[in-house]
Amino acid sequence: MSTESAADYVAIPQPAGWPVLGNLLEVDPTLSVLDLERLGKKYGEIFTLNFMGRRMIWVNSAALAVEVTDEKRFHKQVKNAVLEVIRGLVHDGLFTAYHGEENWGVAHRLLMPAFGPANIINMFDDMNDILSQLIMKWERFGPKHPITPADDFTRLAFDTVSYCTMSHRLNSFYTPEQPVFVKAMGDWLTECGRRFRRPGIVQSMMRDTNAKYASDMGLMDELAREIVQERKNHPNDRKDLLNAMLNGRGKPTGSFLLRLSLIPLIWMLPIVTDPQTGEGLSDQSIQDQMITFLIAGHETTSGLLSFFLYHALKNPEVYKKIQDEVDTVVGKEPVQPSHLKHVPYIDGAMRETLRVCPPIAGFAVGCDQAQVIGGKYRIEPDTPVIVYAYNIHRDTATYGDDVDEFKPERMVGDNFKNLPPKSWLPFGNGMRACIGRAFAWQEAQMALITIFQRFELRMVDPTYQLKLQQSLTIKPHNFQIYAIPRETNVPYTLPLPSVATVMRNGGNATRSSAGGSPAKQKAYFLYGSNSGSSEMFAQRLANSAASHGFKAEITTLDSVTGNLPKDGPVIIVTASFEGEPADNAVHFVQDLKDLTDSEAFKGVRYSVFGCGHQDWVNTYQKIPKLIDMSLEKFGAERLVRRGAADAGGTSFFESFDDWEAELWPALAKAYNVTTLRQSDAQLGTVVENRLLTMPGAIEKRHIEIKLPNELAYRAGDYLAILPSNPKASVERALKRFNLTAEQLLTISTSSTSALPLERPISAGDLLSGYVELSQPATRRDIEILRKSAPASSPTAAALEGLLANYAATVMAKRFNLLSILTTYPDIDLPLAKFLELLPAMRIRQYSISSSPLWDPSHVTLTFAVLRAESLANKEEVFEGVGSTYLESLAPGARVQVAVRQSNAAFHLPADPTTPIVMFASGSGIAPMRGFIQERATQKVAGRKVGKTVLFFGCRDPELDYLYGDAEFKQWAEEGVLEVHTAFSRASDKSEGCKYVQDLILHNREEVRDLYRSGASFYTCGSTKAASGIKSAILELFKQYGSDEISPEEAFAKVQNERFSVDVFG
Repeated sequence: MSTESAADYVAIPQPAGWPVLGNLLEVDPTLSVLDLERLGKKYGEIFTLNFMGRRMIWVNSAALAVEVTDEKRFHKQVKNAVLEVIRGLVHDGLFTAYHGEENWGVAHRLLMPAFGPANIINMFDDMNDILSQLIMKWERFGPKHPITPADDFTRLAFDTVSYCTMSHRLNSFYTPEQPVFVKAMGDWLTECGRRFRRPGIVQSMMRDTNAKYASDMGLMDELAREIVQERKNHPNDRKDLLNAMLNGRGKPTGSFLLRLSLIPLIWMLPIVTDPQTGEGLSDQSIQDQMITFLIAGHETTSGLLSFFLYHALKNPEVYKKIQDEVDTVVGKEPVQPSHLKHVPYIDGAMRETLRVCPPIAGFAVGCDQAQVIGGKYRIEPDTPVIVYAYNIHRDTATYGDDVDEFKPERMVGDNFKNLPPKSWLPFGNGMRACIGRAFAWQEAQMALITIFQRFELRMVDPTYQLKLQQSLTIKPHNFQIYAIPRETNVPYTLPLPSVATVMRNGGNATRSSAGGSPAKQKAYFLYGSNSGSSEMFAQRLANSAASHGFKAEITTLDSVTGNLPKDGPVIIVTASFEGEPADNAVHFVQDLKDLTDSEAFKGVRYSVFGCGHQDWVNTYQKIPKLIDMSLEKFGAERLVRRGAADAGGTSFFESFDDWEAELWPALAKAYNVTTLRQSDAQLGTVVENRLLTMPGAIEKRHIEIKLPNELAYRAGDYLAILPSNPKASVERALKRFNLTAEQLLTISTSSTSALPLERPISAGDLLSGYVELSQPATRRDIEILRKSAPASSPTAAALEGLLANYAATVMAKRFNLLSILTTYPDIDLPLAKFLELLPAMRIRQYSISSSPLWDPSHVTLTFAVLRAESLANKEEVFEGVGSTYLESLAPGARVQVAVRQSNAAFHLPADPTTPIVMFASGSGIAPMRGFIQERATQKVAGRKVGKTVLFFGCRDPELDYLYGDAEFKQWAEEGVLEVHTAFSRASDKSEGCKYVQDLILHNREEVRDLYRSGASFYTCGSTKAASGIKSAILELFKQYGSDEISPEEAFAKVQNERFSVDVFG
């Protein structure tokens, strides 16, 4: 060490703290991993926190990790870390021994041979014994039983460690609840993490918690004691770790010699001692090691397996490669030890899983003498330094800008071998690294190969996004799957409920039917939907099925992957999203792409209807076309031509009506049939709701919402809101059907519905939250209304006029079903039929306008309130459902929310020094504000950030310059942001520029230079605004680009990598 003064070193970044508490409130004790990731993004390669005087340092880069894992300078730190709390139970076990503690050396040297390659292979049959219990459970419960992988993999890992290391069966798979020992250990480990952060005086007052803590410790200690005593009383010849420890005691005692004479086989076991000290382990030490194996062995393996399944299911191309490798290497044979050496892709996917989701997020080291790392950060003796693998594994210097993507290829072969030192640290470091690494690896390999050999896996909720739960380790929270045996031919569907009749309480319920016997011919309505339109159309078809003689089953495309039904028509309604399938159709589409069997769909009879948007010219209807052609190519019979609807046109619903009119007669003829409705939402709390604009401008607002504890987001993501209809619309509906808001209704059904069934619900709640009242009426709706109007009446003639000029009189004027019924009160439409015609309430997605680095538990939205005179009825006001709902929320209100990931490209570059250029108009500023806020937070924390440039358009700087006079001004003064503005109604104040595209051309040289410097570009705004911006960019390509390719071709080559667009309206 040199003798420089403290002034020669750079202060390690640290958040501002509170008196006495320090940074205690900076980290959520129940889920610290996300806060520590956020702090790593904010402060970079290193930061420090102070917990009531206890200082800890986090290292987040591979470069610094190389230094702090140098065992000549640093060593494992147990003091002042959570391991010291765990030490209260397992004392000087392998996991918790202090540096230099003698008993650790004895145990390590005795047990290392037991974890050698040959001995691990010899455990194969025992591992397979426990694994078979998991497989039998999944097969016995069947393909429709939701499985929580984290729970079953915890059972698997617990039982495997227990049986293979000490020949004790916990039999976790034979009880519906977790065994008492397993639950006690889980509760105890969670409490250890919390206890580490609690002040001692607070801990001393938590009598019940302390009693439970002591009871759990006693239970675990007692079981370990019983196992040791049982083995001593009844020795055997098993070559497990318990015998290795019991027999590693030096010269046997007389009583032990007696047992040798009684059991001849026992002489075959080696009687070994520590080669350095000649010592063995005491009974207490053996018990400590056994509990240590169970703690370390079950948590990490169950986490690895659970995260592996999540990422495989979220990446269908990865899933397919895993399954192909299993089928090629293993086929239909039982898994054998020889197979484990020939699955490089699965090994790579396991390593990549441990990179993105290391179950042990970090480990602590310390130094005995002050050390300087990175040439500038001074580490004082005995200060815990957390080598934070969770952040090191996201070091862009090692893994590039795609660190958040799951790519097993980077962990296969030479790619893995050539990783920089200490850039992958899931098993710890050096002498104190995980002794059971090979054990866990083999256990996980066997489980994954067998599962992918035996089952097709699907998520229970295809829209599920990873949420974490944390004790000593991290695991997925509320992640569930279906395990479908691969040999089955039984179609897999998820029946959903539909509307038939409505009973006003006190009356008699009757079934809505056209007469005749119940429908027996099945019909399958499958959808791929993100925004809800395709699901709505599929639901509408299912609602109508019974009246056409069919029994409807409705589910997602993913749920029938590889098992398309053949006992009824398969009607597919799906969408394209910039050429990609919906989230709940990804696996289905991937399976189609991988097919080679020309008769794979022989016997399937189908029709396809596609939703899309013509603005994406090159990919319009790409997925519906692919599905339609693939089904025909591989043997299926098309029943009706493929239908198509353009969400950007005026005939979106009309196109569906026309196609549906062809569908039912074709189905009736083909099957000889005579004609006789937000599962992942949680509750958030409104914190603030304020107006951003001045009178005279379109109203735009800023709302802040506190998220539920489990939700996490990234800048650029969406917040999905489940809204309620405007109060005025609900009141009109109640009045039209002579109802009061409090009146109770009961809905009965023989088909499917998204409405609440067979239970009383108030009319106000039903009309407010379950149905869409503002959506334009369809042609089919108007046809039904015409039949319910008096014959030859003015109303009937008016409805004929609406049908004759549907686009201009209905779609253009947003003439909805309720408004038509209000305008023409003589239409005799029953309430049940009204509800049947209405689509289910759908979620609305809003771009999040904040960054989790500002506050990970709060989000903000920036939105325009849609309110205008009704074009169809001058006496009514048209109100946007989502925006008026958000406007109505006061601080303290609860709101159903879910975070939805945006397009993968619509996020900030992983490297904060990459320049970014943002184009936005109006409320399109929302995601850009989140990006800028993140960059500003990083800069305040001391990180270098790249140039951040915003081109923003609005009407007038005095009326609707959102955030301009406050945040944008402050961020510009801090050197974070450069803003260019265009004011469409005050262009004299924006250098003559009216729109964003004018700004781009006005500042063309700056845009050119930013492009050449590697900047990422983002656009958010209306379709019209995005089109103008694209035209301006193409003009720059034409001016500054190469003559060898056209501007359009040049733009297309970089569009997915550096130009990201989020368009609305």
